[in-house]
Amino acid sequence: MTNTAFLFPGQGSQYVGMGKRLHDQFTAAKLLFEEANDTLGYDLVKLCFEGSHQELMQTMNTQPAILAVSVIAFEIGRQELGWEPRFMAGHSLGEYSALVCSGVMSYRDGLSIVRKRGMLMQAAVSSSLGAMAAVTHVTADQLDEWCRRTTTETSQVVIACYNSLRQHVIAGHQEAVRAVADRVLEAAPHASVKYLNVSAPFHSPLMQSAADKLALELRNVETGPGRWPIISNVTARPYGREELVELLYRQMTHPVRWRETMEYLHRNGMERAVEVGPRQVLTQLMKETYPAVQTFHVEHPQEMNTLRPLFAADETRREAAIAAAQAALTAALIARNRNEDAEAYTTGVVEPIRQTRELIEQMRRRDGNLDVIQILDRIRELLQQILNTKQLPPDKQNDIVGKLQAIGQPTVVLH
Repeated sequence: MTNTAFLFPGQGSQYVGMGKRLHDQFTAAKLLFEEANDTLGYDLVKLCFEGSHQELMQTMNTQPAILAVSVIAFEIGRQELGWEPRFMAGHSLGEYSALVCSGVMSYRDGLSIVRKRGMLMQAAVSSSLGAMAAVTHVTADQLDEWCRRTTTETSQVVIACYNSLRQHVIAGHQEAVRAVADRVLEAAPHASVKYLNVSAPFHSPLMQSAADKLALELRNVETGPGRWPIISNVTARPYGREELVELLYRQMTHPVRWRETMEYLHRNGMERAVEVGPRQVLTQLMKETYPAVQTFHVEHPQEMNTLRPLFAADETRREAAIAAAQAALTAALIARNRNEDAEAYTTGVVEPIRQTRELIEQMRRRDGNLDVIQILDRIRELLQQILNTKQLPPDKQNDIVGKLQAIGQPTVVLH
């Protein structure tokens, strides 16, 4: 199975008309938009399809709108293409979209909490006091040094997003952001600065009051374990359920470590990245940083049709994986046992067989926290334990474990 990461965009990707083609073509999309309307208490459909740009740009409206479109696109993709993520990651607001899609929090709770998050962010700092600007072609170290030199007790500026090696976003008080921007343009002729049309300096210390209030709201959200691992903006690593409130709280005042997130995904074998939601900001960052990774974007039906043959091939490999795992297990079951230790047999054969059967059934159900690649890795370990306990010769063990080779997985070779 192709190692696929699903990426979810953050604020700034919104546009009037987003999600309309999904709404018009799929009944499931209509129902999810209606659920969003009921949850939020206003007409999100009208806002997304017919609203003014200025109204959609308000943070308290932007955040639930992007989350809704992203979640709907993901769910339709799951229904139509049967895709299975290896990892999920979202940029700022997009992390909440990933949490909803993975099942860590419900769709309704996700919509409600990002609506509240947007309101808190908007209220934390007057739009006349804060600013954000995207800076390109300046190193992170140099930009950080200029931010530190510019910051005073009453005027702060920090790096808010580490998007790639060549692109960063700074945030803080307007005068401090402007001072750093001026220094960038003066010292680096090839650099560029673009002020962002946002209502507050996100991911900076100026969001502390909003973060404190959001933490109280997050503690009331019911959460579950999630089906797929999600990368935290704060740590650039997968996080567990027990870390949810703390990391989402820190996300408000800490930088988005997107470059390190991409590095983590790449180190862990990412072959394909699919951005789900409006625009293609994250797709472009991935293309620039890791050109060998296949990149795709999904927000409307035509884009899903492009992906259909790719994920159909993945499904064929999934079926082959199930068949290969079952054949290997059967061979391990009928293999002669040379171990007369009954206790060792129970621990090293009976229990691993039970676990292997559960994992095969998990692949059939297409659920659980592990993807197929991880499941096959675990099945190989269990088979090896069974065969070692039965004291099979190494060549016989290799023959049995080799049955998994049909779906492209490395075979354990014993020496």
